[in-house]
Amino acid sequence: NRAIELTLLLTIPCLVAFLLIPDLIMRALFLRGRFTADDALAAGATLAAYAIGLIPYVLIRSMTAPFFARGDTATPVKASLIAVAVNILIKIALMGPLAQVGLAIATAIGAWVNLGLVAFFASRAGIAAADGRLRRSVLLLTAIGCVFGLLLFLLARAATALYRNLPALHDEATLVTLAVIGGLIYGALVLVLLGRNWFRAFRGEKRVSAVVQNSD
Repeated sequence: NRAIELTLLLTIPCLVAFLLIPDLIMRALFLRGRFTADDALAAGATLAAYAIGLIPYVLIRSMTAPFFARGDTATPVKASLIAVAVNILIKIALMGPLAQVGLAIATAIGAWVNLGLVAFFASRAGIAAADGRLRRSVLLLTAIGCVFGLLLFLLARAATALYRNLPALHDEATLVTLAVIGGLIYGALVLVLLGRNWFRAFRGEKRVSAVVQNSD
């Protein structure tokens, strides 16, 4: 539960950025040489599509750990194989009309299917369950992500207008500004809505783990 919380805390700002400003990210990083503005637009759409599956990408390791700890490697593999099958079918359906974006969407959907199946199997086996703190944290982190997304959208518009007349590097300047100020905003939202006490649970559980290891 704590691993899921910490993973979500670090993932949400990346998810919001990839969904809201993918074109800017691609232009700032790669718009030079033969990489054109159209290429940046296409790559940005692909990045946003992959971002849909960012949460299951990073959570699946934590969700499969209880199975591996009990020597059960078969169940996560079954879930993964089903997810791969779903992924392939959706890729076949979407790669024609949506090209590379369809492939990215299919990969993201497959990741959600994999995570959902692993969570279902874990719950049915009684080896993993969300506690009250995790449920509250998910709600609060979702709220933080929504507020952060709104503020990032407004900040992106302001920064774009501010640097529009620069002779060069206006996308790079905009991205750096969003990264710095956006990071400060996200940190402030986390401290206000979650509070410092929220982080103490991680230190506390580390001490408990150390005591258990020493006793062994």
